[in-house]
Formats: sequence, structure tokens, C-alpha cells
Amino acid sequence: MFSTLRNRSLLALCLAAFSAYTGAGMVTTVRVLFIRSHGGSLAIISASATAFLVANFACQYPWGWLADRWGRKQVLLLGLLAQAAISGLYLAVPSPAFFVVLRLFDGAAAASVLPAARAAVADLFSDEHRGRAYGTFTAFFNCGFLVGPALGGFLAGIGFASVFLVAVALRLSSALLIAALLPNTRPAAASAAGGDHSGWRELTRLPLLAAYLIAFGDYLWIGFDMTLAPLWLRHHLGATLLLIGITYSAWALPGTLLVPLGGRLADRFSRGRLILVFGLAQLPMYLLYAAAHSIGLVIAGFCLQASFYAVVSPALDAHVARSSPPGRRGRVQSTYSACGIIGALAGASAFVPLYAIDYRLPLLAQGMGYGMVILAGGFAILLTERRERTKVIDRQLLSEDAAVAALQ
Repeated sequence: MFSTLRNRSLLALCLAAFSAYTGAGMVTTVRVLFIRSHGGSLAIISASATAFLVANFACQYPWGWLADRWGRKQVLLLGLLAQAAISGLYLAVPSPAFFVVLRLFDGAAAASVLPAARAAVADLFSDEHRGRAYGTFTAFFNCGFLVGPALGGFLAGIGFASVFLVAVALRLSSALLIAALLPNTRPAAASAAGGDHSGWRELTRLPLLAAYLIAFGDYLWIGFDMTLAPLWLRHHLGATLLLIGITYSAWALPGTLLVPLGGRLADRFSRGRLILVFGLAQLPMYLLYAAAHSIGLVIAGFCLQASFYAVVSPALDAHVARSSPPGRRGRVQSTYSACGIIGALAGASAFVPLYAIDYRLPLLAQGMGYGMVILAGGFAILLTERRERTKVIDRQLLSEDAAVAALQ
């Protein structure tokens, strides 16, 4: 991990991700409870989550297009500054319905940050080192979510306002880091050959479709997290605000520690095989969550599942980067994120009525959905890897035949 951080640009992205997502983790811990404290009903909570996801989905491709044409740094700066302003507006809500509008703008701003950052990482490293680079970036990202929820739970005990004010400060500091340390470089081959139709074909090749499918299943949890997870932890498992924050940190800690190792594995072994094995290993955790009657079991499950996910995440990120044309990396990353947002939107919409029937049903539905997409997407990635190896062998044989012919 430390060798990759010698790259000044990656260091800037990592530090900015840590600061920004510390703020995001703080707010995630208390947002639903904050809306509840201001008279928001379950319908308002669901509508605000849906507004965020719809706006985030709608703005993914435009932000990706801007990142390819305008530059990664400019998009990152604009997105971080917008998120800082929106975090402060939470303290000025005139009515519960305003949360829905606020989350709409929040979703539009949030769509800019992660795809542009991931595209920048792909620009900075060759394929044989991208697993480690993404592992390092994800470690800092996870570290933000490790610190953020626990800090948010602690500050919420003082007052909800302190959570949002600190989130504003952290996002502003992220913008300053990007402005000071990330070079103002233009994306490689941003106006590469190929019109819009050619571009869409490049965005929908089988290797990328497989990654998009996995992103959809992966983000089902995000939909549950944005609408129901705090209520599940609070009302069915009896967790305090501080314990809810610790529970989120229990997910982030193994990811922070182990994802650099996952990145090294992604550079050495088949990424499709890693995704399949460690993706399927997560499925029993959903059964554990549905059966759990104490917060301790959930914390243990989060730790174990996050350890498996620490291998899947950099393998999938490196696969997406390898499958992306250089001039369209921003758009590929945005499409990849947009498919995840569709999964989160599906989760937020479908899990609320299931939760009303029985709080265990959303957890079981997530496990089934994630298992199906891991199987389908993982085998598709394995297939593309085998095709790539066959092409490499064929080129080597042709080169050897040409060399023999030249000697004769």
C-alpha cells in the first residue's frame, strides 16, 4: 500500500476520499433518525431515499461525460463543494417534506465524486498495478466509514447539528486537498475516435455488463441501509446511537485493513475467480442477520462479510478499469455507478413493504439477489478472461510462427 502512495496524485485522492467519506459516514449514521426527530414519517424517509437515488442515477452519465471532457479534478472539486453546502442545509429544513427536495440535490452532487476519482486512479496506473492502487484507494475510503459512523454516533449524543457541521468542514477540507495536490491534467484521449453509437457499444461489452450486474446486486444493501437499517438496528436489536455507529465501523475496519491485500490478490490471480469465491462466501451472512436477536451477532457478521468483500471490491474495480477504453473511463465509471444506484433504488423501493410484513424479509431477499448476480456476473467475467488468455496465446503463436518463417 505504501509504495502506491508514493504517487502524489493517488495520495491526494486517498486523503480526499478519507476526509469526504468520514463526513458521509457520520451523516449516514444519524440521517434517518434526524428526519424522524423532525416529524418525518416512514413515507418521507422512503421518498427522500428514492429522491437521492433517482437524482444520483440521472446525473451519473452527465458527470462522467464532464469528467472525460472537462477533467477529473474540476468535477471532483465541484461535487465536493456542492456536498458541503447541502450538508449545511439540513440544519435549515422548514418542514419534513423539504428533506425530499434536499436529498434530490444531494444525490445529484454525490454522483460526481466516486466515478471521477475511480477514473483518475485508472488513468494513473497500468493494469498490472491497478488492483493495488484500487485497494489502497478503497482502504482510505473504508477508513472514512470506519471513523465516520462512530464519530457521528458520538456527536449525535451532543446534538444532531454538530454532526452536519463537522460533515461540512470535512467536505471542504477534501476540496482543498484536491485543489492543492491533484494535478490539473486532461483525461487521456477524451475525444477518441468513435461516435456516440461506437461509444455506447464500448460501454456495453460483455466484460462491463458483467460488472454492471454485480454492482446492481451489491447496491441492494445501500437501498436497505438508506431506508431501514438504522430502524432495524434500533428497534429490533435494541442498539443505542453509539452502538449503531460502532456497527457501521465493524464493516469498515476489516475493509480498511484487508482491502490492500485484496488488491494484491487481484493483480496476481484471476479476478473473476476471486469475485465468485469471495462473493458467494458472503451469502450465509444474510441468514445470520435475519436470525440475529442481538447487536453482537450483527457486528460479528459485518466483520466477516467485510473481510470477504475486501477481496471482491478491488478485483471488480480493476476489472472495470481494464475493460474501459481510456477516453471513456469517466463514462464507464459513471455507468458502473449508475447500475449500482438502480440496485439501491430497487432495494429502497422493494424492501420497505417487505419490512412492513416482517423485518427479516428484506435481509433474505438481499441474500438471494446478491447470490444470483455474483453467479451470473462472476462466470461472465471468467469467460471474458479465458477469451483474453486465448487471444494472447494466439498472438504469441503467430509471432513465433513469423519468427520461424523469417529464419527460414
